[in-house]
Amino acid sequence: MAKRVGVKEVAEHAGVSWKTVSNVMNNRPVVRPETRARVLQAVEELGYTPNLIGRQLRQGSTRTIALVVPDLRNPYFARLAQTLQEAARPRGYTVSIELSGGGIEAEQHYLHGRHGRLFDGLIFSPSAVTIDAMARRTDPTPLVLLGERVATARIPHVAIDNVASSVDLVRHLIDGGRRHIGFLGAEAVGGTSTGSQRFEGYRAALRFAGLPLSADLVAAADSWQREDGYRLAQQVLRSSPEVDALVCANDLLAVGALSAARDLGRTVPDDLALVGWDDIDEVRYAMPPLTSVAPDLDALAEAALSAVLGEREEGQVVIDHRVVVRESSRPVRAPGS
Repeated sequence: MAKRVGVKEVAEHAGVSWKTVSNVMNNRPVVRPETRARVLQAVEELGYTPNLIGRQLRQGSTRTIALVVPDLRNPYFARLAQTLQEAARPRGYTVSIELSGGGIEAEQHYLHGRHGRLFDGLIFSPSAVTIDAMARRTDPTPLVLLGERVATARIPHVAIDNVASSVDLVRHLIDGGRRHIGFLGAEAVGGTSTGSQRFEGYRAALRFAGLPLSADLVAAADSWQREDGYRLAQQVLRSSPEVDALVCANDLLAVGALSAARDLGRTVPDDLALVGWDDIDEVRYAMPPLTSVAPDLDALAEAALSAVLGEREEGQVVIDHRVVVRESSRPVRAPGS
């Protein structure tokens, strides 16, 4: 195995000091042109590669931000990762995609700096970690939370308004003539999780419209994958055939619910409307295309990076959203009639 060429070997080959080699490699304007040329020739002849990681550590920065997400099976996280990378590049940073699997142990490893990696900051989308765990955090790496509201007052948090966006979806369904509206992916009322807040908005919109809240039309889920949407929709549609709309806590649940409806002979949107969140590419090409809440990912990425890099004060940032209406929630009667 060939010995790694270092600064010492380059200095000896060029007949200069190691400090001169360092000045050349860091492009400092203190070296005469002829000496610089001699050092660069030695670098080329020896095949020397600078240890960039070591240099970054000595400078106290890796220029790398970690994005910690549960997994990339959800296209939303893949699109979020790409958007963050594009936003970080002009700032001179790269984004490392870290997968937690949504498990408490892995998430706490990142939260408390036990992952064995050095980052300038963490942008973290948690699934299992608790507010208490956040409060006990002592790792000095700057942290920004996305989505789940498990932040303490001192940790910046960036997300859409999940309650308001849920109210918007349910009102859209009610305006279109839907009256027996179910919810897939519910979590405990009064919590701070995404599922809890979206369920809270659903309940509030039904109460405001004077429509009954029925536990039979609600299904909880530990995960929000396509297969969960299929199973939950089958459960609700079989037990409550009067259901004429399903609010799904994300688009993957809605895609699964669409397949379940088809297998049960339910026609979307003629006798069943479907809506979700995240506006992933898949819903645009579903048959029929699915209505979805679209977060402003560009604004989310900018806000998260600004917070983790200390460009803005700590606190909560609410990102704009819009309901992208598609064929899956076409009105069964004209709105207002």
